[in-house]
Amino acid sequence: MRKRILWIQTGGTFSCAGTKSGLAPQSSEEQAGKILALMPQICEKYDIVPMTLMNIDSSDMTISDQKRIADTIDDNIGKYDGIVITHGTDTMAYTAAALSVMTENPPVPVVLTGSQRPFFDSGSDAPANFEDALAVAGSGKVCRVCVVFGGKIMDGRDCTKIDTVSDNAFTCVKGDIGTVKSGRVKITCKEPCGGKYRYDSSLCKADGKVAVLDMHPSFNPDMIKMLYEGGIRGFVVRCYGAGGIPERVRAALGRVIVVGAKAIAVTQCLYGGADLGIYAVGTDARKAGISDGGYMTTEYAVAWMMREVGMSPD
Repeated sequence: MRKRILWIQTGGTFSCAGTKSGLAPQSSEEQAGKILALMPQICEKYDIVPMTLMNIDSSDMTISDQKRIADTIDDNIGKYDGIVITHGTDTMAYTAAALSVMTENPPVPVVLTGSQRPFFDSGSDAPANFEDALAVAGSGKVCRVCVVFGGKIMDGRDCTKIDTVSDNAFTCVKGDIGTVKSGRVKITCKEPCGGKYRYDSSLCKADGKVAVLDMHPSFNPDMIKMLYEGGIRGFVVRCYGAGGIPERVRAALGRVIVVGAKAIAVTQCLYGGADLGIYAVGTDARKAGISDGGYMTTEYAVAWMMREVGMSPD
């Protein structure tokens, strides 16, 4: 019996075609039909139901758009064996993180994928990524939101884009959860399934209320007060190394934390995570009320902080 898969199209390079201004997404039911017609082997394995939810360059992705995707997942989660979302690569990790927060413990695989080159281009990575995503979605082996790209299966809470051109565009900070090749899905990092599914869009209440602060030697701490006065209530601090936050920044954050703001520290480094307990500057950051983000990626920290702010009274 064929597995029934919902295919949610959102645009991105996967669906792009050339225009006078450059590549632009062309997601539509018609295009989906053409793609499926070129891949009869997957239609034999899966009953694929395409849905064009939006047709945007992923750089235009908003929290409202992410909520539309999450709402669509929630509305259909019990009707399909798996869900595949084709999405532009530039903000895919942000959407994967947001969906991981909004749709916790999905009972079926929720898989994001895309490509570095348009589907219909010669030598495109899109067909392989799409087929791999369908294999994972139909496997029943993953009870979470994940990204499938370049033969890797990555936790949506833990992936980040690392390359603008390579087919191996994403990595997982804590390691991939599996691989997929020629339809064969292998899970190497198992997480128990069966947790209660929960839909929570609280983070949407914090749209426009979270800022990312990237530490650098000329960082002006005065902007923290300005941001707070402008309505920012959550700060994701991309610190040096394991937890380096300059004293002037710690002090400025401390002043807004005592009047209701929240702050979390993540590292600027790709691997190793943040640990505010290693150095004195990190200990001082904790004393100022800054939380330790550990291995959180920036993308997941943004979604996590938005939920925290969204659940708090202003």
